[in-house]
Amino acid sequence: MIGTRPVVVFDTETTGCTGQDRVVSLGAVRLDAALEPEATLHLVFSPGIRCSWGAAQVHGMSDAFLRLQPAFVEHAADIADFFGDAIGCAHNMAFDRRMLGGEFDRLEMERPWSGEVCTMLSWRRARPGTRAGLAHASAALGLSREGDLHGALEDAWLAVGVLRALHGLPPPPMRLHGFTNERRARAA
Repeated sequence: MIGTRPVVVFDTETTGCTGQDRVVSLGAVRLDAALEPEATLHLVFSPGIRCSWGAAQVHGMSDAFLRLQPAFVEHAADIADFFGDAIGCAHNMAFDRRMLGGEFDRLEMERPWSGEVCTMLSWRRARPGTRAGLAHASAALGLSREGDLHGALEDAWLAVGVLRALHGLPPPPMRLHGFTNERRARAA
């Protein structure tokens, strides 16, 4: 499947982990069929509900900051265009599929990807017995987050590095521009 179609590697930051929780941030990197980066997307949303304490500790965005952002519906068409029916890929695809897919389901829109790849499951198959979380897989490749907080675009880039490594390619240089809103949120 990979190698014949574009892939969008994405990550979500959310209000929590339940089916009622919402996406507060989406980071995505579109790769061509050769797994070379083509474009990035980074959006922050007002979820309409409060973040759980644990989720806020992970991503660092305050409820006050998130209330100032547009709702997911305002960007849904742009997100669908960005994916453009590419293969969807995430590190822990089960979680990100449920969270991002849930946003499209609430709007009664088709999920914008066809076909899925989970870099965490692929990592476990390729390196049995090693820890497969994004931080551990990235560290094995010499990659890491810039800080302690999770950012959706940064984590999407780390997952790109894992995906490329699984296909015998070096990680691309991480282009972390576009974090303006997230950095302001952390300071708030």
